[in-house]
Amino acid sequence: MGFLKNLLASILGFFIGMVLFIVFFAIIIGGIVSVIEEKPEIKKNTVLQLTLTGDIPDRATDDPLADIALANEDLSSVGLNAILFGLDKAARDEKIKGVYLRTDLYAGSMGTAEEIRQKILEFRKTGKFVVAYSEIFSDAGYYIASACDKVYLNTKGILEFNGYAGQTALYKGLLDKAGLEVEVFKAGKYKSAVEPFIQNKMSDANREQVRDYVFSLFGYCMKNIGISRGIDSSVVANIANQFKASNASLALQYKLIDGLKYEDEVESELIMLSQGKDGKKLNKSDFGQYAKGSWNTGEGDDKIAIIYASGEINMGSNESGNGIGSTSLAATLKKARLDSHIKAVVLRVNSPGGSSHASDIIAREIELLREAKPVIASFGGVAASGGYYIACLADSIFTQPTSITGSIGVFAMIPNTSKMYKEKLGLSYETVPTGDYAVTWRPDEPLSEGMRRYFQGMVNDIYNDFTGIVARGRHMDIESLKQIAEGHVYTGIYARNLNLTDAYGGIQRAITSAASKAKLKKYRVVSMPKQKSTLELLFGKAGTVDVKEKWIKEELGALHLPYAEIKRIMDSRGVFMRMPYDLKIQ
Repeated sequence: MGFLKNLLASILGFFIGMVLFIVFFAIIIGGIVSVIEEKPEIKKNTVLQLTLTGDIPDRATDDPLADIALANEDLSSVGLNAILFGLDKAARDEKIKGVYLRTDLYAGSMGTAEEIRQKILEFRKTGKFVVAYSEIFSDAGYYIASACDKVYLNTKGILEFNGYAGQTALYKGLLDKAGLEVEVFKAGKYKSAVEPFIQNKMSDANREQVRDYVFSLFGYCMKNIGISRGIDSSVVANIANQFKASNASLALQYKLIDGLKYEDEVESELIMLSQGKDGKKLNKSDFGQYAKGSWNTGEGDDKIAIIYASGEINMGSNESGNGIGSTSLAATLKKARLDSHIKAVVLRVNSPGGSSHASDIIAREIELLREAKPVIASFGGVAASGGYYIACLADSIFTQPTSITGSIGVFAMIPNTSKMYKEKLGLSYETVPTGDYAVTWRPDEPLSEGMRRYFQGMVNDIYNDFTGIVARGRHMDIESLKQIAEGHVYTGIYARNLNLTDAYGGIQRAITSAASKAKLKKYRVVSMPKQKSTLELLFGKAGTVDVKEKWIKEELGALHLPYAEIKRIMDSRGVFMRMPYDLKIQ
């Protein structure tokens, strides 16, 4: 009896302790949240500091714990939506005199850079100023900064203004050392996603398309920098290609910047610009905190939903909150279709593509959605292959000239581990099949000729479906479409000229178009799908996946990319609509 009493007392004590722990934890979290959510007071003559570091996600979060979670990440907690809508809010706010822009090691896409740059030019039309300063300007960071009233570089700073280059990693040599081969099947002359795994150099077709889009981006950006800086675009291009502004003094000499200053000197100038006199203190406020929630705009019951499709496309749900899961996104699209208050949808795509089956599931939901209400597609930095596939059935497509799109092609990669198993590991298998096709894949043998024919036939069929759907969505003749498909990657400039998109513009122009299509005068803008909170990501099932991936990335460093690519091959099952490579402009 005494034992039972002690047992019950122990159980009761355990549960009481757990309750107290939970309450205590909730109080601590609540205290942190209350401090974080406390918005800074906006005083008269305030200057907003907008810092663009690392990558810029399309979508910011309202979660107050996000800033803590992202403190050591190479990812800005200020999303593109906060930047765009926040600048609109600041333009109307009489207390805001201007913006202090820091593009410290900006590493976002050129499409995102273009959208921010255009918004800065629009903001300046109100008469308010934007001053840029940095210790190190990246190529894309400088491109954004060149739109500002003044551009300052640290006295000992660096300006990476040395031309653009498209770069891709090649893995064949590494695979050879491991005894790995890849059997590839593709449809499209330019569909070069498989090249890094089977070749030690670019094919002529791939080099041709890389040259086309790199020179297209370079020419467009040099022209815009020239306009903003009052320099002929050919001169700007020559300065870049000859790396004439190789140090801070030369950057000033060639008029790419307005002065060499330390940050305290820039702040002194900001005091003069905002207060009209010398002052001891700058009224400076954080742009991210100021802009929080600014994208939830509008009034009335009618809504325009922005549905975000960011990352690689895969089957299933995206429990980690990263990438596009076919089940998750399809459910979001269906929810928007059935919501009577949502009158139109803007599909924001920032994806290199991925699984062909997953892309098709999403595209079907978009087709059903379009039958019920207007769907306008907005392309971010990249909307290629499967990313283009899911958007091609929209009523219209808006893109930036610097966006990367196209890549209408298909491929499959099957790992051939026979050398590794037999020569490296000494392993083999024996099978007793009922027919020639019973064994799809064996780790110790290459594919049979019959299975090779099967995979190539499947790739060809999916490519024909892909081109057929694009031709239908873009109202093009199928043969004309096939001439510009072939897996070819294009900039937004080429895509517009080839009728793959409809017009230039960012997400805000897409919203305006959606409102016009739905004949809306008053409406609210809402974002979908619902974002996972920081606590969910930290303590939920997804959080464990993220922590593991983060640890691997930190441990491997520069070797993480080849590791991820090899892992992708080993995990590959099915056919893919994906860009040929991870685009890197440097």
